[in-house]
Amino acid sequence: MPGPFERTAEVYDLLYSATGKDYAAEAADLHALIQSLRPGAGALLDVACGTGAHLAHLRRWYAVTGVDIDPNMLAVARRRCPGLDLVAADMRDLALGRRFDAVTCLFSSVAYGDDLDGAVAAMAAHLAPRGVLVVDGWIRPERWLDPAPPHPLMARSHDGSLAVSRMGASTTDGRRTRLDLQYLIGRTGEPTEHVVEHHDLVLYRDDEYRAAFAAAGLSVDVVAGPYPDRDRYVGTASA
Repeated sequence: MPGPFERTAEVYDLLYSATGKDYAAEAADLHALIQSLRPGAGALLDVACGTGAHLAHLRRWYAVTGVDIDPNMLAVARRRCPGLDLVAADMRDLALGRRFDAVTCLFSSVAYGDDLDGAVAAMAAHLAPRGVLVVDGWIRPERWLDPAPPHPLMARSHDGSLAVSRMGASTTDGRRTRLDLQYLIGRTGEPTEHVVEHHDLVLYRDDEYRAAFAAAGLSVDVVAGPYPDRDRYVGTASA
């Protein structure tokens, strides 16, 4: 079944590399955080793993498994990390029948669903004793700009054979944010392609994240995440 990245999965990393997103540095910071809370952690599940760019670095330290609901993103991840354990699944009803020392859900992916409690509970159910759950929240509601200014982005591949420009506009409807994205994708020898995407994410409050972790039986702390105005929630399972 096609997902929201049906026609843009291949340019996803190209665009975010243009913003300065550093997957290697983010993975190293995440590794340090996990090891500080669960020394010796060796098995990691990345929920909403996308194109596998974090997993490509995290596999240096962990036996990794990736999960994503979008088949297009998983196709990119499989090309990037052949042989890696990658599963198509929804975070809200995740049931792999295995437990991990660490479970991660990065880059605000948890906000795509409207069942925060269910998603956190499903991820927490995959934790081994003393396991660590790391969830990156979406933008804090009080920091959301409405109306937000349009945000353009452009990128080109190293060999020049692929170029993409993206214009984004953001709106809100109550606590739901809507990102309207329009792409122009150029490939050598092919007509320019115009793609329109819509992404809906929920502006959960801090107390809602904390309550979801508590309901799942986890202690929770909040630490700085890799993006401004977004918090990283870190839960620890009991022994």
